[in-house]
Amino acid sequence: MAKIRGRPGKTAGSPAGGAKFEQEIYMTAAEMADMLRGLADEVEARGRVEASFGDWTIGVNPAEPLKAEIQYKHDPSRRELEVQLKLKENP
Repeated sequence: MAKIRGRPGKTAGSPAGGAKFEQEIYMTAAEMADMLRGLADEVEARGRVEASFGDWTIGVNPAEPLKAEIQYKHDPSRRELEVQLKLKENP
């Protein structure tokens, strides 16, 4: 299980009982790297991928192909790289 550390930000929904749950978490570079390593280990093991933060744990048994979306915003005053991983479970 990938344990997520950091400071919680905005949240929407509930991980326990809703169609959609979103949680922003602000973290240090070390915390981010640790989370990514944990997720990578679970994806590579090809089993259940779980993430936990505080009192919640969520997870899926992802089916291939896995999907990543990469977005880059170039503004002279602010550059942003967004990486979104999508691990979908077949019904």
